[in-house]
Amino acid sequence: MPIFDQGYQHWSGELAGHTWRWMVITRQGVRIGLKNRFVRILLLVAWVPALMLASVLCIWGLLERNSDLIAPFIGILRSLFGPQSVADPQLYRIDVWTICFHYFLQTETRFSLLLLLVIGPNLISKDLRFNALPLYFSRPVRRIDYCLGKLGIITTFPAMILILPCVIAYLFGLLFSLDITIVQDTFGLLLMSVLYGLVIAISAGMLMLALSSLSRNSRHVGLFWLAILMVGAIMATVLEGVDHQQRIHAYRSAAGNVQSRDAIATAEIEASRTDWRPLVSYTADLSRIGQQLLGANQSWEKLSQWLPPNERDVFLLKLVGPQFPWYWSAAVLLILFGLSACILKIQIKSLDRLK
Repeated sequence: MPIFDQGYQHWSGELAGHTWRWMVITRQGVRIGLKNRFVRILLLVAWVPALMLASVLCIWGLLERNSDLIAPFIGILRSLFGPQSVADPQLYRIDVWTICFHYFLQTETRFSLLLLLVIGPNLISKDLRFNALPLYFSRPVRRIDYCLGKLGIITTFPAMILILPCVIAYLFGLLFSLDITIVQDTFGLLLMSVLYGLVIAISAGMLMLALSSLSRNSRHVGLFWLAILMVGAIMATVLEGVDHQQRIHAYRSAAGNVQSRDAIATAEIEASRTDWRPLVSYTADLSRIGQQLLGANQSWEKLSQWLPPNERDVFLLKLVGPQFPWYWSAAVLLILFGLSACILKIQIKSLDRLK
């Protein structure tokens, strides 16, 4: 009976540097995440708004070419963007594209936060529960590699429904427009959309990782995440509602003068520019950053020019979001990001400090 003595065998491959070692964790985590049936269902459902975005951009491109194919959609386009935009689609091209991308990203933000609820709670809490950190750090993996790998996992999935659809819809819009000037007009919008998608993915991803590192029970992490989203949104809604009712009462009781609907709308828009109450909502902070990057409010103001002057403020009040300075929301997101980084640094200990 032959005996084979297999001793040490020299490995002749090339060792990768520390720069890309986190990619191993990311790649394996994404592969495992895609095996989850609920994740696949959410990804498929989240692509429905992407199909709608691509359809609207394609229809607008056909409108610019005066194609007869868009005749059934003329009435819908007029009701959405106004008759003046349909009459001169190239003049309002940037504004229509901006509003379409804005609504798409606002919708996908909700899907991405729900997707993080499915993927995120287990990323670190499961490693803590099964004491898997020594297994990671017994290899040439540092804490920064581990955290970057986990962040790569949790940002990849939102990018699938935030960034990738924007790029694909943009390409379809170019193909159906067949006008080279559209690249010059809208390429900056694509860059801002990608940047906004990265802001959402990285900010929400870091916050979820910090929550996941605080508990060994993934259910508790999911409840923490829901509390941040829902409690903040409810508090912002209640505070804004109370403040709104107080202002309405003050408008109508001032000197016994009943102000017109347009005057009240104008005062409401002016008050929203210094209203801090939406800041307590995490989703509202993300939305305010998106408004600033894409310039959605300016596009609505341009499209409202076809209305009579006394109706414009009422129209804008229904469509534009919070008007407080965007850097207030940026400061909140930066504080949350820094706090999340500190929590990860404290909770994820290197091998020589593990007990």
